[in-house]
Amino acid sequence: MISIEVMNLTKQKIAEKDVMLTIKKIIKKLRQKKGFSFLKTVDLSIAFIGEGEMKKINKKYRKINKPTDELSFLLSKTKTKLSGEILLCPTIINQKNYSLLTTHYSLKLNYLLAHAFLHLCGFDHKTNKQYKVMEKIAKKLY
Repeated sequence: MISIEVMNLTKQKIAEKDVMLTIKKIIKKLRQKKGFSFLKTVDLSIAFIGEGEMKKINKKYRKINKPTDELSFLLSKTKTKLSGEILLCPTIINQKNYSLLTTHYSLKLNYLLAHAFLHLCGFDHKTNKQYKVMEKIAKKLY
């Protein structure tokens, strides 16, 4: 079972159905991989927030006093269930290029949804090697 809630708290138009379809596609692909049995049930909240709110949350939880493109918060993870929250800032997403060689917002968003969901699954990128592994996986998911 997959439960997804998408909230847009910004003035930017967000195709909420597309966000939900992308996340479902990501989950479906990960379920086919070894080591992702905890995705049997997924309870996910995705919120699009403004720069000011993102800056406050980033400062509170990461001690970085500037807005970021995404933050992922794992609420719980068991053998068969993952619950989490993804916060996204459309303004920052628009400003970043990532390594996608595109300026198209929906492609950036799809990449970032995969990236953020991998964080919830336990992936991190504190080193360049970890980042490259995570980026490679993320690009195959959307």
